[in-house]
Amino acid sequence: MTTIFPSLCPTKRSYEPGQYPTQRFNSISGAGTTRLYGSKPYDATLQVDFNVSDADLIKIMDCWAGARGAASVLTLPDSLFQGMSVGLRSEIQGSLNWRWAQRPKVTSIFPGRSTVQAQFIATLDNA
Repeated sequence: MTTIFPSLCPTKRSYEPGQYPTQRFNSISGAGTTRLYGSKPYDATLQVDFNVSDADLIKIMDCWAGARGAASVLTLPDSLFQGMSVGLRSEIQGSLNWRWAQRPKVTSIFPGRSTVQAQFIATLDNA
């Protein structure tokens, strides 16, 4: 099951690329080797902040509830990546399966307006 994140433009965005599955083995003499166990990075994170109305906040909260937290894969809209080059956008968007990494953080700034922080994680598992 896939849940669609609302088409909103963030006020702030940060991305951390995933890591490759590797393991380092060292001998008593100090010599070592590193093994690569896969060809795809996993656990990339994307954090986006929004300044939204109550109506848009409801859309974000509905997405959280519809995805049952991190249980469902998300479809992230192009609006989350506005201002990025096409190459960078495709690198991030094509990164495995995006899911909620944690609950959305909501801060009310004045009546009818809130800031929301959403964090997603790219997983290597099947959808």
